[in-house]
Amino acid sequence: MRPVKKGSKRAAPKRQTKRATKAAAKRAPKRATGKVAPKSARKTTAKRKTAARNRKVSMARTWERRIEGWRRFFIRHSYLKSYAVLAAITVGIYGVWASGIVTQTGTYISEHTRAAALSAGFTVQRVTLEGHSETGASEVFAALDLEIGTPIFDVDLKDLQTRVEALDWVHSATIIRALPSRVHVIIDEREPFALWQNDGILRVVSLDGDVITSAAVERFSYLPHVVGIGAGTEANDLFHAMELVPDLAPRVRYSVRVSDRRWDLHFDSGVVVQLPEQNMGAALSALADYETEHRLLARAIAFVDLRLEDRIVIRPRSDSPDQGPVIAIPSGMERET
Repeated sequence: MRPVKKGSKRAAPKRQTKRATKAAAKRAPKRATGKVAPKSARKTTAKRKTAARNRKVSMARTWERRIEGWRRFFIRHSYLKSYAVLAAITVGIYGVWASGIVTQTGTYISEHTRAAALSAGFTVQRVTLEGHSETGASEVFAALDLEIGTPIFDVDLKDLQTRVEALDWVHSATIIRALPSRVHVIIDEREPFALWQNDGILRVVSLDGDVITSAAVERFSYLPHVVGIGAGTEANDLFHAMELVPDLAPRVRYSVRVSDRRWDLHFDSGVVVQLPEQNMGAALSALADYETEHRLLARAIAFVDLRLEDRIVIRPRSDSPDQGPVIAIPSGMERET
């Protein structure tokens, strides 16, 4: 061992303190004291440990059984899942609606959309028409009642269509929102078919018998003239039958509906031809044949009665329509059935 020189930095060993001694004692293994717990105490401790362990196992098994039972229940009654989900969704929707969030959001979006549309120029600046002939433009504009500058997305197209179709001559109307600033109206007008006189009032009617107008009817004097109750709606059948006799049709001045059952034809020569309720086409064909052979309509005849199937009854003119001999001649042809 080397001697330590004077002035060396090697220090002398430190003395152990009481605290270090206690720490070392704790770390050192304890010596057996030789004391043993009683046997009964050991058994009690073991039983307690076993019981605690068994309780943990039984609780775990209980929860497993419950979970398995619920799982099997939901598998067996799977429709309950759908009901539960539907109930949750319903409650959620009702909660959102009751809170007023939907209404507030809708109002907010509507206001800001309207403001954006106005700023972008989506306003009504022009209204254009198409297909109107008898319907005046001023009538259409009055029915539309649109103001320039109205937001174009605020225009109710269905309401405009209803108002335009209420006009006399309009059969149908189509309203188009032509972005960004135009509303276009396409009109399909009714076609005049006949002049209908009833109770002393003349009306223009369409092919299906609908009244178009009773104003300025003198412009339609070229149309066939029908008179009487039901004449407007039944005129189509009469004129369809008269297509079989194109030489006679232009000579009819007007047609009278009798008791809303049959027709009397008043010709330009003054002859009145009484048609039957049924088979008008066959009766008119027989009349055309006799007109070709005997010129009936040019003779002094008051009435030609075609209401009987086997004969034509002719009443000549006289001072009174109720007087004069009556002549019956065979019809000359079978009637159509």
